[in-house]
Amino acid sequence: MNEPDHYRVLGVSPEAPRSEIQAAYRRRLRDTHPDRGGDEAEFHLVQSAWEILSHPGHRREYDLLRFGRRAARRYGRAAAKPSHRKVRGWNVAPAPQPQEQSLSTEGALVAVPWHARIRRTRPVHRPSAWIAGAVTAAVATLWTIAGFAFCAAALATGASLFVRALSIPAALAIVFIVFVQTSRALRHRPTAAPTRPTGRLILAFLFAAAAVWLPGPGNLWGWYLGVFVLTGASLAWTVRRLRWTLALRRAVGGALRQFNAFGPIGTSPKADRPTGKLLREVLTNLPASRLFVALPAEADTRVPHAIVCGDRVALLCAPVGRDSADVDSVNLPEAVAALAAAVPHAHVQGWVLWPTLPETAREGEAAAVHDVAVGQAAADIGMWLAAGGAVYDLPVLQTLRMLLATIPGPRTDDLTPVVRA
Repeated sequence: MNEPDHYRVLGVSPEAPRSEIQAAYRRRLRDTHPDRGGDEAEFHLVQSAWEILSHPGHRREYDLLRFGRRAARRYGRAAAKPSHRKVRGWNVAPAPQPQEQSLSTEGALVAVPWHARIRRTRPVHRPSAWIAGAVTAAVATLWTIAGFAFCAAALATGASLFVRALSIPAALAIVFIVFVQTSRALRHRPTAAPTRPTGRLILAFLFAAAAVWLPGPGNLWGWYLGVFVLTGASLAWTVRRLRWTLALRRAVGGALRQFNAFGPIGTSPKADRPTGKLLREVLTNLPASRLFVALPAEADTRVPHAIVCGDRVALLCAPVGRDSADVDSVNLPEAVAALAAAVPHAHVQGWVLWPTLPETAREGEAAAVHDVAVGQAAADIGMWLAAGGAVYDLPVLQTLRMLLATIPGPRTDDLTPVVRA
């Protein structure tokens, strides 16, 4: 254990109560303050010792790591189990709020957390099925009203018999074309965001302009025909957009409300203590971030942890993988390239979490792969993810979930989905 002996720094016994530790901290803070002639390095050691020993949970973990069995007898057998070093469930709980201290902070150094520097200019946004449904209903209603108004105006106007005779067949032909396009949109399940029918809308606009200009702007039936054609050309797209929004919300809606993490069936997000702290900090302070566990990069490799926020994906791995299939510092560039090709509309970068940064850079280090110390990695990774905006990019989430679905689950009698929503 490379941490200093915090009890020796404060000059107290490991069995000392919190009140005695607090009094010793105040005394040592005055003695080591740089403004009073103290040593700055020793002053920082006193601050670090107080941060660990003042919090019951941090003090327990520190005692268990330093004193082992002796601390286990004090805290009980359950506290000495290695489960306290793991992320204990899908919902990564936020770190406990520090208790307010009635200490003088004059001249004290305060570390500003990385998430305090984030300016969230955009709120967390999810595609609204209500808005998509309202737009579809408005376009359909306007199309129906314009069709009936065109027929009524064309029959009541003083136009030629040829125009009046063609008004009903023309309206029926437009209705038939729109119904064919809409039925196709209802039959085919959308797999990607529907593109705008730019060419169809341009042709419909030219036809509408001709319908208004030829009989003259004063004839209402020309305007009704133009609106009828324009709304009919866009109705199929609004229906397809509504279906796509509903499909995405069904695919990831439950998971977005309940879980912070996704993984193959039968797995749970596990990490050592520094990596678990990093995950908790990022997931707590970025509401739109999601954790993916054992994400397949290639046929035989898995990324232990991947954090997604907006259209940005951060791949995290240890220098040496725990399992032969885990991505490590050697094959992380290949994993970044593979996932960037699998999710082309996302920005993918990788981070190797070192206990202590190596003195020399790794061979073949790319711009999308970074070496960071796990203790300071949250600031770099969190700021990079937050730069993409605190939004849900549902196509990116759905694509990554489909990658998880390619991992076969254990054979059971019931039909359980591979990825639980």
